[in-house]
Amino acid sequence: MPLAVTDKLNSMNKYTFDDAGVKRWLRDLYNSTVEFQMMEQKLILLCLRSWLMSRFELSESQVDYIISLSADFKNNLAQQIAFAINNQADITLDKQTNEKNTSTFPRDSVKVTEYESNKIQSDTPEIPVESEANEIFNRRLEGHLIVRIYYTLL
Repeated sequence: MPLAVTDKLNSMNKYTFDDAGVKRWLRDLYNSTVEFQMMEQKLILLCLRSWLMSRFELSESQVDYIISLSADFKNNLAQQIAFAINNQADITLDKQTNEKNTSTFPRDSVKVTEYESNKIQSDTPEIPVESEANEIFNRRLEGHLIVRIYYTLL
Protein backbone atom coordinates (compact mmCIF):
# COMPACT_ATOMS: atom_id res chain seq x y z
CA MET A 1 0.00 0.00 0.00
CA PRO A 2 1.51 3.37 -1.00
CA LEU A 3 2.54 5.56 1.92
CA ALA A 4 0.25 8.45 0.88
CA VAL A 5 -2.80 6.17 0.93
CA THR A 6 -1.80 4.71 4.29
CA ASP A 7 -1.39 8.21 5.71
CA LYS A 8 -4.80 9.23 4.33
CA LEU A 9 -6.46 6.12 5.79
CA ASN A 10 -4.87 6.76 9.17
CA SER A 11 -5.74 10.46 9.13
CA MET A 12 -9.41 9.95 8.27
CA ASN A 13 -11.62 11.09 11.14
CA LYS A 14 -13.64 8.82 13.34
CA TYR A 15 -17.32 9.37 12.73
CA THR A 16 -20.33 9.07 15.00
CA PHE A 17 -22.16 5.78 14.60
CA ASP A 18 -25.45 7.29 13.48
CA ASP A 19 -26.95 8.25 10.15
CA ALA A 20 -25.36 11.73 10.23
CA GLY A 21 -21.92 10.22 10.91
CA VAL A 22 -22.33 7.70 8.09
CA LYS A 23 -23.36 10.53 5.74
CA ARG A 24 -20.24 12.54 6.71
CA TRP A 25 -18.03 9.47 6.19
CA LEU A 26 -19.61 8.85 2.77
CA ARG A 27 -19.21 12.49 1.76
CA ASP A 28 -15.53 12.42 2.71
CA LEU A 29 -15.03 9.05 1.04
CA TYR A 30 -16.77 9.96 -2.22
CA ASN A 31 -14.79 13.22 -2.37
CA SER A 32 -11.53 11.26 -2.10
CA THR A 33 -9.55 9.58 -4.85
CA VAL A 34 -10.60 6.34 -6.50
CA GLU A 35 -7.43 4.76 -5.08
CA PHE A 36 -8.50 5.73 -1.56
CA GLN A 37 -12.04 4.40 -2.13
CA MET A 38 -10.59 1.10 -3.33
CA MET A 39 -8.41 0.86 -0.22
CA GLU A 40 -11.42 1.54 1.99
CA GLN A 41 -13.31 -1.28 0.25
CA LYS A 42 -10.36 -3.64 0.79
CA LEU A 43 -10.29 -2.79 4.50
CA ILE A 44 -14.03 -3.41 4.79
CA LEU A 45 -13.76 -6.77 3.04
CA LEU A 46 -10.66 -7.76 5.01
CA CYS A 47 -12.27 -7.32 8.45
CA LEU A 48 -15.58 -5.54 8.92
CA ARG A 49 -15.17 -5.45 12.71
CA SER A 50 -11.75 -3.77 12.59
CA TRP A 51 -12.90 -1.33 9.95
CA LEU A 52 -16.00 -0.34 11.96
CA MET A 53 -13.91 0.13 15.09
CA SER A 54 -11.39 2.31 13.26
CA ARG A 55 -13.94 4.44 11.36
CA PHE A 56 -16.72 4.97 13.90
CA GLU A 57 -17.04 5.86 17.57
CA LEU A 58 -18.57 2.73 19.09
CA SER A 59 -19.69 1.98 22.60
CA GLU A 60 -18.37 -1.12 24.36
CA SER A 61 -21.72 -2.88 23.89
CA GLN A 62 -21.68 -2.11 20.16
CA VAL A 63 -18.19 -3.60 19.83
CA ASP A 64 -19.32 -6.68 21.78
CA TYR A 65 -22.31 -7.03 19.50
CA ILE A 66 -20.24 -6.73 16.31
CA ILE A 67 -17.91 -9.42 17.63
CA SER A 68 -20.92 -11.67 18.32
CA LEU A 69 -22.26 -11.52 14.74
CA SER A 70 -21.78 -14.61 12.60
CA ALA A 71 -18.91 -14.64 10.12
CA ASP A 72 -21.36 -15.16 7.23
CA PHE A 73 -23.43 -12.15 8.24
CA LYS A 74 -20.36 -9.91 8.60
CA ASN A 75 -19.00 -11.12 5.26
CA ASN A 76 -22.30 -10.48 3.48
CA LEU A 77 -22.70 -7.04 5.05
CA ALA A 78 -19.09 -6.14 4.15
CA GLN A 79 -19.76 -7.15 0.54
CA GLN A 80 -22.92 -5.02 0.45
CA ILE A 81 -21.04 -1.99 1.82
CA ALA A 82 -18.16 -2.46 -0.63
CA PHE A 83 -20.65 -2.82 -3.50
CA ALA A 84 -22.39 0.40 -2.45
CA ILE A 85 -19.05 2.25 -2.30
CA ASN A 86 -18.01 0.87 -5.68
CA ASN A 87 -21.21 2.28 -7.20
CA GLN A 88 -21.13 5.47 -5.09
CA ALA A 89 -24.56 4.56 -3.72
CA ASP A 90 -26.11 6.08 -0.65
CA ILE A 91 -25.80 4.19 2.63
CA THR A 92 -28.22 4.83 5.48
CA LEU A 93 -27.74 3.69 9.06
CA ASP A 94 -31.22 3.43 10.52
CA LYS A 95 -31.35 2.92 14.27
CA GLN A 96 -34.85 2.07 15.43
CA THR A 97 -36.14 1.53 18.94
CA ASN A 98 -38.56 -1.13 20.04
CA GLU A 99 -40.44 0.53 22.90
CA LYS A 100 -42.20 -2.59 24.22
CA ASN A 101 -39.95 -2.48 27.27
CA THR A 102 -39.39 1.02 28.58
CA SER A 103 -37.40 2.44 31.42
CA THR A 104 -35.90 5.78 32.29
CA PHE A 105 -32.47 4.85 30.91
CA PRO A 106 -32.31 3.21 27.48
CA ARG A 107 -29.51 0.68 27.18
CA ASP A 108 -27.30 0.83 24.15
CA SER A 109 -27.62 -2.84 23.29
CA VAL A 110 -28.46 -4.11 19.86
CA LYS A 111 -31.02 -6.89 19.75
CA VAL A 112 -31.48 -7.51 16.04
CA THR A 113 -29.61 -6.26 13.01
CA GLU A 114 -30.72 -6.56 9.43
CA TYR A 115 -29.86 -4.89 6.18
CA GLU A 116 -31.47 -4.43 2.85
CA SER A 117 -30.24 -3.06 -0.40
CA ASN A 118 -32.28 -1.75 -3.25
CA LYS A 119 -30.29 -2.27 -6.42
CA ILE A 120 -32.00 -1.06 -9.54
CA GLN A 121 -30.54 -1.67 -12.95
CA SER A 122 -31.78 0.65 -15.66
CA ASP A 123 -33.27 -0.68 -18.86
CA THR A 124 -30.40 -1.75 -21.04
CA PRO A 125 -30.76 -2.60 -24.68
CA GLU A 126 -29.56 -5.91 -26.02
CA ILE A 127 -26.15 -5.91 -27.66
CA PRO A 128 -26.61 -3.31 -30.41
CA VAL A 129 -26.85 -4.42 -34.02
CA GLU A 130 -24.52 -2.79 -36.55
CA SER A 131 -27.02 -0.07 -37.51
CA GLU A 132 -27.16 1.03 -33.86
CA ALA A 133 -23.39 0.90 -33.36
CA ASN A 134 -23.14 4.66 -32.88
CA GLU A 135 -25.61 4.67 -29.99
CA ILE A 136 -24.12 4.97 -26.55
CA PHE A 137 -24.41 1.71 -24.63
CA ASN A 138 -25.30 2.81 -21.15
CA ARG A 139 -25.58 0.41 -18.25
CA ARG A 140 -26.24 2.13 -14.96
CA LEU A 141 -26.59 0.64 -11.52
CA GLU A 142 -28.32 2.59 -8.82
CA GLY A 143 -28.86 1.52 -5.28
CA HIS A 144 -29.32 2.49 -1.68
CA LEU A 145 -27.98 0.32 1.13
CA ILE A 146 -29.96 0.57 4.35
CA VAL A 147 -28.47 -0.96 7.48
CA ARG A 148 -31.15 -1.23 10.17
CA ILE A 149 -30.29 -1.73 13.81
CA TYR A 150 -33.10 -2.38 16.28
CA TYR A 151 -32.67 -1.50 19.93
CA THR A 152 -34.90 -2.53 22.80
CA LEU A 153 -35.36 -0.10 25.65
CA LEU A 154 -34.87 -2.04 28.87
